[in-house]
Amino acid sequence: MKGMMFLMAGVIILAGGCRKKDKEKATAAGQVAEILVNTPITRGITYTYEYPAYLEAIQTVNLVARVSGFLQKMNYIPGVPVKAGQLLFVIEPQPYLDQVKAAEAQLNSAQARLNYAEAQYQKMKEALPGKAISEIDFIQSESNYNTALANLQDARAQLNTARTNLNYCYIKAPFDGRVSRNLVDVQNFVGGSVSPVTLATMYKDKEMFAYFNMAYSEFQNLPPVGNPTVVTDSTVKLAITDAADPGRRWEGRLDYTSPNVDLETGTVTVRALVDNPKEELLSGMYVKIQVPYRKVDEALLIPETSIGTNQAGRYVYLVDHNDQVVLQTVKVGALEPDGMREILSGVTPKDWYVVNAMINVRPNMKVKPVFRSRNSDRP
Repeated sequence: MKGMMFLMAGVIILAGGCRKKDKEKATAAGQVAEILVNTPITRGITYTYEYPAYLEAIQTVNLVARVSGFLQKMNYIPGVPVKAGQLLFVIEPQPYLDQVKAAEAQLNSAQARLNYAEAQYQKMKEALPGKAISEIDFIQSESNYNTALANLQDARAQLNTARTNLNYCYIKAPFDGRVSRNLVDVQNFVGGSVSPVTLATMYKDKEMFAYFNMAYSEFQNLPPVGNPTVVTDSTVKLAITDAADPGRRWEGRLDYTSPNVDLETGTVTVRALVDNPKEELLSGMYVKIQVPYRKVDEALLIPETSIGTNQAGRYVYLVDHNDQVVLQTVKVGALEPDGMREILSGVTPKDWYVVNAMINVRPNMKVKPVFRSRNSDRP
């Protein structure tokens, strides 16, 4: 009984295997796999170097207290743009206003003494030829006049110093820009006359500098940077992206290259100028910067996803005139932002390459090539 059951099971398995082989033969004989193919595109591309860079405001100024006194007023909102000449801080001005008034009084007194000494000197000078006065009296009057003249000059200097110190009580924005948070609160005493105290830092950030280092061998591929006083538009345009968000992009231009090579790193310091009209870029921010160095007017491109890799290097699957798959080794070049890869050798503009489903094809496989976006006629 058991023998009969084993015999029946064997017959069933044998029959199933025969049906499977028959099905495969039928598929091979009457059905050919459809494979999406395309021809390479030709367009101009630009080769670039990419470097990490950091940003710095085009001008940074520390706002310092140069006179001593209590910080009386803060007249700005930290981080909000201010205009050149806008009053930012006030250090109690009254003591310095009093010094100005005292210096003005000293100046008036010195002017009066000079007027008297000058008049006396002129009289003595007229009387000396007639021997109406002694020569020693004339010399004394001349000395008094010169002393009064020197005192007047000193009084003027003292008044200028007093007015300068009074002006230091009013700290204004030196240019359009933004100011950091205040480092000293109102009503605190600042000893600026002894040692200047930083009250805040101001940034001129409508334009930003981007600093990065290039290997000297790569730096040699760049065109020279023109004199900015003569050449206002550099021919080298740079693409800048946010290191944390590649979707944010800006445009820059080469502004400066170091006149020397760093002996330790073998690199050259390069600076780019980046417009920042919306003030999106911040001083100290890290970015990626792409520097173009070579253009190819007619590059042959296929999608990176259509290129495979094996021990021999990079390859693509082509479909020949007999609709058979051919494995073709290729030499690749630059990868474009849209995912297209330059093909330097191995493929011609008229070749058909397999777009996808690369794991489902193999060399010498018979396929039915299908185009989706191009004319299906063989070039």
